[in-house]
Amino acid sequence: MMRRARHAVLAALALLGAGAQAAPVAQGAFAREHYRTPLARACPNPVVVQLDWLPQAEHGGLFQLIGGGGKMSQGRYQGPLGATGIDLLILVGGKGIGLGDAETPFSALYMGNSRAGLRPHLALVDQDNAFIFSRRFPATGVVAMLDKSPMGLFWDRATYPRGFRSVADLRAFAQSGKGKIYLSTTRRTFGRYLINNGLPKDAVQEGYNGDAETFVLNRGRWLNQGSITSEGYQFAHGKRWNKPVDFLLLSDMGYPLYPGMVSVATNRLNELAPCLKGLVPLLQRAQVDYIRAPGEVNDLIYRFNEGGFAAPWWKTSRELLAAASAVSLSRGIVGNGPNKTMGDFDMARSAVLLSRLKPYLDIRAKPNVKPQDVVTNRFIDPSVGLR
Repeated sequence: MMRRARHAVLAALALLGAGAQAAPVAQGAFAREHYRTPLARACPNPVVVQLDWLPQAEHGGLFQLIGGGGKMSQGRYQGPLGATGIDLLILVGGKGIGLGDAETPFSALYMGNSRAGLRPHLALVDQDNAFIFSRRFPATGVVAMLDKSPMGLFWDRATYPRGFRSVADLRAFAQSGKGKIYLSTTRRTFGRYLINNGLPKDAVQEGYNGDAETFVLNRGRWLNQGSITSEGYQFAHGKRWNKPVDFLLLSDMGYPLYPGMVSVATNRLNELAPCLKGLVPLLQRAQVDYIRAPGEVNDLIYRFNEGGFAAPWWKTSRELLAAASAVSLSRGIVGNGPNKTMGDFDMARSAVLLSRLKPYLDIRAKPNVKPQDVVTNRFIDPSVGLR
C-alpha cells in the first residue's frame, strides 16, 4: 500500500511539474526579460508592422519580440514588445489575403492595408522592389532580418547529382534539352534577370504559384522555383515526391537582394527616427535570439497558422518550421554577412543588385536611384551579431 501511495504521489508531482512547464504564463517571459529598451516616449503604440506573406520561419525575429504570450486574432498578432512599454502589432500579408487585392507591403506604407484598416509604420519590402518602386512608393530598409533570399531553383538530387551552381550551369541545362525551368514569371525581378543573362526564354515555363504538379508529373527532370525554407522540406517529405531536393539560391545566381527588409516610408524616416534608434537594435537582437533558440516562436507560428488566423489553407507543421530555422542558419539565410553585424546593409552588394535592375527600371523608379535611397545603416548597432 505504502509503495503504491508513494508512486501515486510521485506521479501527481510529475503531472504538476509538466503542467507548470507548459503554463501559458511562461510564454513571452524571454522577451520581457531581454527586450527592455524604453520606447514609450519615442514610438507610436502599438508599432504596426506589415508582413510580406503569411507567418513562417522567415518572420521569426519579429514574433520573437513578443514571444508566445500575445493575442491572436484574424490576420494579426499583438502583444507587449518585451518590457519596452509599447505593443507590437504584426499584420499578415499576401495580396487578397492579409492585404487588399491590389495591395503590397510597400503600397501599404503609403495607402494603408485596407483589410486591416491600418497604415503600418513598418513593412517587409524586398530590396529589388524598393529600387523598382523608389519613386512611386519610396521605402527605406532599416534592418535586414535575412541576409540572403531563401528563394531559388530546386532539383531532384538523384536525377541531377552534380547539381547546379551558377547561371552558366542553368544555360547548359537549357541547351541539354533534358527539361525546363518552371518559374512564376520572366517579366520582372530574378526571372527577367535570368533571361537578360542568356537563359533562353523557350527553356522556361512560366506560371509557378506554389504548385507541385509540374515537378512531379515531369518526374523531377525539370528545375522548379521555390524556397529552401518551405519547398526544401515539403518536397523531401511529401508533395507526392518524398525524395531529397537541392537548391541554387538567388545569391548564387548573382542576384544578391536583401529580402523582406524591415522598411519605413521614406517620407516618414525622420519622423520615426527616435523610435528606430531604440527599435532597430532590438530587432537585430531578436533575430539572433530566434535563430539560436527558435522553439517558442516556432510553436507560436504553428499555433497561429493551425488556428486559421492567417488563412484557412495555410498550415506550417512544427517539423517544417524547425527545418526552416535550421536551414536558414546552415545556408546563411540568417547571418552576419561579410562582417560581424546582424542586419546591416552592404552598400557595394546593393549596388550590384541595382546594376542587375537598371536596364529595365521605368517611371516607377526614382531617376538615378542609388543604394542609399533604399537602405540605411543609420540605426544599426554594429556590436549585435551571431557569434
